[in-house]
Amino acid sequence: MANKVLNVVLMCAGKSSRLGLNLPKVILPINGKSLLERTIKTLQHLKPKKIILVVGFKKDLVIDLTKSLNFRNIHIVEQKKQLGTGDAVKKAIAKIDLNSQLLVLNGDTPFVDLDTIKRSIRDFNKKNLDLNFATTKPRDPFGYGRIFRSKNRKIERIIEEKECNDEQREINEVNSGLYLFKTSSLKKFLPDMPKRNGSEYYLTDLIEIFSRNNKKITTTQVKDDRRFLNINTIDDYRKAHELDKIFFYEECIKKNILLKDPFSIVIDQDVNISKNVSIGPNVQITGKSTIDQGVVIEGNCLINNSKIGANTLVKPFVSIDNSVVGKDCQLGPFSNLRPDTILSNQVKIGNYVEIKKSNIGNKSKVPHLSYIGDTDMGSRVNIGAGSITCNYDGFDKHKTTIGDEVFVGSNTMMVAPVTLGKKSTTGAGTVLSKNLSENTLGITRIKEKQIPNWNRKPKIKK
Repeated sequence: MANKVLNVVLMCAGKSSRLGLNLPKVILPINGKSLLERTIKTLQHLKPKKIILVVGFKKDLVIDLTKSLNFRNIHIVEQKKQLGTGDAVKKAIAKIDLNSQLLVLNGDTPFVDLDTIKRSIRDFNKKNLDLNFATTKPRDPFGYGRIFRSKNRKIERIIEEKECNDEQREINEVNSGLYLFKTSSLKKFLPDMPKRNGSEYYLTDLIEIFSRNNKKITTTQVKDDRRFLNINTIDDYRKAHELDKIFFYEECIKKNILLKDPFSIVIDQDVNISKNVSIGPNVQITGKSTIDQGVVIEGNCLINNSKIGANTLVKPFVSIDNSVVGKDCQLGPFSNLRPDTILSNQVKIGNYVEIKKSNIGNKSKVPHLSYIGDTDMGSRVNIGAGSITCNYDGFDKHKTTIGDEVFVGSNTMMVAPVTLGKKSTTGAGTVLSKNLSENTLGITRIKEKQIPNWNRKPKIKK
């Protein structure tokens, strides 16, 4: 039985010259997430002992990106000269325990399939293999190394595209660039790799070396060849952006999540969306946001690092940033939840309402045209149109406390610090600068004056 300690070598030394860029390929973003981040996040599910990044071209950019991502168990090895994939593994092998398995893959394969890797590991352990590598059968195998087998289906070697004759080009089984080695076997045969083009070492040559030495080799068939797209050309890069959207859309279908316009929607990898959610066009959900079951998010909304509770309706043009929204709420349209806002259940925040650093209790309503900042609000409160908590005195922020079942009349100015007691009421147009006791009506108005027979001067046309 093979040892189950897993290490990973991720080859990240490549340039992006065919893309017309002077950057390491692995730092390129796809819909806001770099190739490197995507691949490492997938690999972390395997809980490897080490992930070794082989860097080279503009290594500092790759290292800086890695540090910013705060991944654990990452080790760096430098390949100073670009001498091929085989040389990259040679550089990394010194950091690998002999009594282990070693997964080797390219850093420019951002959609690497976790299912394929897990199946490869299962076969590896079950059959006590020396080598397992992933193959696929794309519609168009051009550019890929072909898998050459003997008449009895024994794996003999990988033939690179440029070395294939016409007959070999008809082979549709190709190399996907994912290898799982018994580390002790790999280390034994690495020195046997021949030089190509006078200086390069190809990792693919190890297939033939292992075969010649009667080592146990099998392949794992990739079910979805799209998952092993290599980013080599501008067309590949464009296709990767499209695939990212398609993969997300396919996952949404499985969870009964409705995306009304998938290609206009931006959703980060770290976002968690439950079943039976509907998302409208031009919505962006970023950070570590969580969207619970039954939520409806209509068009043109921005949600960042926030939690939306079950069955909440988010109407168009709503912004939610670093906030928590409870169950069965209704937001918008055109409302803005700024950081540190917490809405309890069945809360209504209406059009053109801004909430900042406030707690809003169950079944409370701020229906329209209001600003609530630095406020603790109880349950079943009704805030009239145009009401404002005046929380800033020019130097400091102050708190407003609103008790349960308070009714705030339209255009009320609550000058903080101020407390409105349970079941209190303010009249429309009130400027409240003193605490209001429970069950009390607070009104501040200038006595109304009416002047009869008032003749307004006509507007003079120029």
